[in-house]
Amino acid sequence: MILAALPRPAYAQRSLALSPTRSRLIRDCNANAQYLPVRLFWSSFPRRQQPLAGTAPAHSAYVLLHTHAPPAAYPPRSKSPLWRALTLKGREWGAVANFAWSPAQDVHPAYTGVGEGEGKGEREAEAYVASVFSTSRRGRVVVPEVTLANVDALRDAVAAARAQELDRLFLYVCTHGSRDCRCGDTGGEVVRALRAEVAERGIARDVFVGEVAHVGGHKYAANVLVYPYGDWLGTVQEVDVPRILDELLLFHDAHRSADKLTDLPPLCPPFWRGRMGLDKDQQLALIVKPV
Repeated sequence: MILAALPRPAYAQRSLALSPTRSRLIRDCNANAQYLPVRLFWSSFPRRQQPLAGTAPAHSAYVLLHTHAPPAAYPPRSKSPLWRALTLKGREWGAVANFAWSPAQDVHPAYTGVGEGEGKGEREAEAYVASVFSTSRRGRVVVPEVTLANVDALRDAVAAARAQELDRLFLYVCTHGSRDCRCGDTGGEVVRALRAEVAERGIARDVFVGEVAHVGGHKYAANVLVYPYGDWLGTVQEVDVPRILDELLLFHDAHRSADKLTDLPPLCPPFWRGRMGLDKDQQLALIVKPV
C-alpha cells in the first residue's frame, strides 16, 4: 500500500545511477519507478531471510558524550570511570551512554581526553558536553557539563531542560575502527558519503552527521543511528547513502509532528535493527505490523 507519491527530486535521479548491481538497497527497490513513494523502503522487499529487526539494544534514552577526538583515535575499549558510572546509573532510567564526535559539535574546554588516564586527578578532571535523546520528548537536550560529581543528577537535569533543534535530524555512524576494523572501514566510508551528500544538497542545518564509538553489532557495520526517532540501521554501504538519505528526509517530513515516535512505521526496513523505546519483542512485532 503506497501512502503517497511525490515527484522524484533531482538528487534521487542521480542516486539511481550509482552502481545498482552493488547496492542491495537498489536491488530491492524499483529503480525505474516514475515517482518516489513516501514509503520507499517501507514497502521494499527484505534483503535477507533473517531480518536485522530486534538487534538494537532496548533503551529509552541515549546519552552522547562529546569528545575532542574522533572515534578513530579512541582506544579499543573504554576505561572511562565517568562512562562506567553513567552506564550503571543509566540502567535506572533506560539510558545508554556513548562517546560521539563531530567537527560541528560543542566540546568541554577543560578536558580533551576520553577517560583513558589513571589516578584520582584524571577521574576528577573528566568532563564532557553531552547530547541526550529520549522517548519522553522530541529534539535534543544539551547538557553543558557531565562529570562524576553530577552523573547521579543527570536524569533530573535532562527532565528539567528544554529540548533544542526539534526539527533537525541527527545521524551518527559507528566508526570505532580500533574496536573492529569493519566499523572503521565501512563506517568510515558511510560517514564520509553522508557528509558529502548533506553538503551537496545544502541541508547541513537540517541534518547533523556525527560519529560514535562502539554500539554493539560489528557484523552489522556500517551502523547508522537516527535521532530523534531512535531508529538504528545496519549493514549500510556507501552506495546506499543517497537513497537512505532520500528516505530519511521523506520520513521526517511525514512524521515531524508525531507525538509518539515509538508507534511510527520502521524506517528503511531492509536496514532496520530497531528503535529507541522498544524491546526486542516489540521491535520484531513492529517490523511485521501492517502499515
